Amino acid sequence: MSVYNVIDAVTTVSGIPLALAGFGVTFWQARGAKRAAEQARDAAESTREKLIRSSLISLIHHLAKTEEELDQAVRDGEAGVAISWINTWKWQANQAKGLIKASNNGEQKVLRALQTSIVAAGEAKNTLISNPSDLVSDTASVRAAIVKVTGEIGHMVASLGFEIGDQG
Repeated sequence: MSVYNVIDAVTTVSGIPLALAGFGVTFWQARGAKRAAEQARDAAESTREKLIRSSLISLIHHLAKTEEELDQAVRDGEAGVAISWINTWKWQANQAKGLIKASNNGEQKVLRALQTSIVAAGEAKNTLISNPSDLVSDTASVRAAIVKVTGEIGHMVASLGFEIGDQG
């Protein structure tokens, strides 16, 4: 047997375990990378949910302030100010609606109340611009819809506050 044949036999025999070891290391690293990617995805989703919840918690204060300011404008007989607060309500209600939908929260009751208030706000604004008669009656339906939303969303946001505290 020549030296060449001996070296060839040794490299053939020793190469197989090294190739298997290399394959094992590659497989182990791939599993680790998959776990890391899953953990990163879960962390990103958790952060997204926390941001949505925090935004909703913050938004409830703006909705309540808008309700208060609209009521004050109606009491003062200020149609122009009322229109401005109605427009603010529509914008904030649409924001809340988008956040609730993005949170996958499933709060259909709140979403319906928000949509009803948005439609009522548009109708009240159109009435106040085109054919106003009495500010109190012209805004009654939107103010009632707003009261319903602030009640419903207040309950939902309170429970979201507890969920934020429960998550690590």
